[in-house]
Amino acid sequence: MISKLKIFVTAAAGFFVMAACNNSGSDKATTDSATVTTETENANTTTNTETGDVQAPEKVKTSFQSKYASASNVRWSKYQNDVPIEWDWVGWPRLSESDYAVRFTMNGSDYWAWYDANGNWIGTVSTAGGSSLPAAVNKTLQSQYGKYTVTSVQKENDKDRTAYEIQMENGSDKLKLLVDENGKIMKKKGNVAGQDIKEKPVRIGI
Repeated sequence: MISKLKIFVTAAAGFFVMAACNNSGSDKATTDSATVTTETENANTTTNTETGDVQAPEKVKTSFQSKYASASNVRWSKYQNDVPIEWDWVGWPRLSESDYAVRFTMNGSDYWAWYDANGNWIGTVSTAGGSSLPAAVNKTLQSQYGKYTVTSVQKENDKDRTAYEIQMENGSDKLKLLVDENGKIMKKKGNVAGQDIKEKPVRIGI
């Protein structure tokens, strides 16, 4: 009776050891697979899980390359709301996560551009210095805001027009303007003499 019980216990122990080995091998295979797979493909889009960069579909890349052939340091991503401009000001169509944003360098400046999922160009923004502003824009700034210092300029382009999003300050007074290339102020907001200035957005260029 004792010998039969001993045999049973020994066999059961062997069974659990084999099961543990099999599970260990299964876990290792899963881990190895996850390590080897560094990119996740979803439809026609590939995302590098290490950097977050997106490989845009060919039709989107082709549209971009035909417009910005000399671009360098190109990085694609899905569209997100954290854009470097006031999106409501420029009047561009609303985008979703199925659309694309691209950041790149060209002619010594930083650029951002947006494309829909079909490869249609939405618009482009680039950093600009005050010295690169058109004469008409400078004239408006000097005549109406001569006491202010320009702190940043973003140049905005779409298929219909060019405009400039300009941030300025004069002591504690701060303003942000949207000015078209002819010097017309289309939008402004800020705080002057302790009073908030916020005008209703104007949809343009659509």
